[in-house]
Amino acid sequence: MESLEKDLKENEGFKKAILPVLYSYKDKRDAALSPEEREKERDALRKIKEYSIEHMKELKERAVASLMRNGIRVIEAKDSEDARQEILKIIGKERLIIKAKSNTASEIGLAKALRNRELIETDLGDFLVQVSGDEEMHPVLPSIHLTPEMIAKTLREKLGADVKPEREAIVAFVRVYLREKILKAKVGITGANAITSDGSIVILENEGNISLVSRIPDKHIVISSFEKIVPSLEDALHVVRCSALYGTGQAFPSYVSIISGPSKTADIQNEIVIGAQGAKEVYLILVDNGRSEMLNSEFKELLYCINCGACLDFCPVYHNLARRYGSKYLGARGVIFSAFDEGLKDSFEHGAFFCAMCKACSENCPARIDLPGMMRKLRQRLVEKGIEPLSAKEMIANTEKFGNPFGEIKKGQMPGKLYCC
Repeated sequence: MESLEKDLKENEGFKKAILPVLYSYKDKRDAALSPEEREKERDALRKIKEYSIEHMKELKERAVASLMRNGIRVIEAKDSEDARQEILKIIGKERLIIKAKSNTASEIGLAKALRNRELIETDLGDFLVQVSGDEEMHPVLPSIHLTPEMIAKTLREKLGADVKPEREAIVAFVRVYLREKILKAKVGITGANAITSDGSIVILENEGNISLVSRIPDKHIVISSFEKIVPSLEDALHVVRCSALYGTGQAFPSYVSIISGPSKTADIQNEIVIGAQGAKEVYLILVDNGRSEMLNSEFKELLYCINCGACLDFCPVYHNLARRYGSKYLGARGVIFSAFDEGLKDSFEHGAFFCAMCKACSENCPARIDLPGMMRKLRQRLVEKGIEPLSAKEMIANTEKFGNPFGEIKKGQMPGKLYCC
């Protein structure tokens, strides 16, 4: 309890920095589409994800076969260690690796595995978090807690760069700095927003760095997981649209890459040669990490998630606790995922009993995922195992003994302890 109170106090600065940004997201989203249009988008996404998860076995088999036929080397990794080892084999002796946003890469602890290499984040937010030595605070806006003044100070101290504390100046400096790294790298790593059953990997972006990371190096490694698989390219583009709308409030992102194999040309006598101007080799690492178990459980709805971060934007617990709420993923999603990836007890440590059940997450989720409902189921499992907060045990004991959760109450006096329901 003392640790939790400490976190609440320390996060006051975080709240002050992020709340205006998070609340402004709703205004952008509302401006992009009318309420009626948004509901249609949500209905369509829900149907796509429901169908995909229900038919995942056959879709995955078809996707892997199609991707391999297209020249993409698919590697299925049982867990994080498996995935890291496979990636290290592909990288070989290369020292400089450039990386675009990949929440699955963070999930498997890739940065720690590459700590003896020069791993360069190329998404602006991820780069700023990396340089500052901080942790990402949001799946879409990782540096949301850093002000221009804080960023300028960090760039001066860590990179010796004299940059004005202005957004435009920071972006201009990072653009030049990262391009020098990108042009030298032989290995690029990205995530994926969707994978089609007919063999394409679909990635959205606004900055343009993912296009460079996936094309300039000789090797392109995609780190993802099987719940990203959908039946068709049309379905994948709908996922992209919803990711933009609910991630940053845009009607559509600036760029969408559809990768169906390594670069190639048939311009010399119509004979295909691999390795034109883009990547010569493309790899897809499909990470499981408990997802197969989840797929066959009452928590399979969690696999509908498109990682837009909308569930966090109005979550009062996340606003107050930041990274204290969740594990490899933030918020209720991260808590539930940790039960399968790390273990049931770990989900308790990461905040299974923190959820306020206000339903702000499900109201803002583009796939209408019932996170509060799953949190209740998770709590039930924990209680069945005897894992619950001390306060809950005290309330039950008091109720059994005194007929109320507060304990013995003398006339005219307040209870010694007040509990939340």
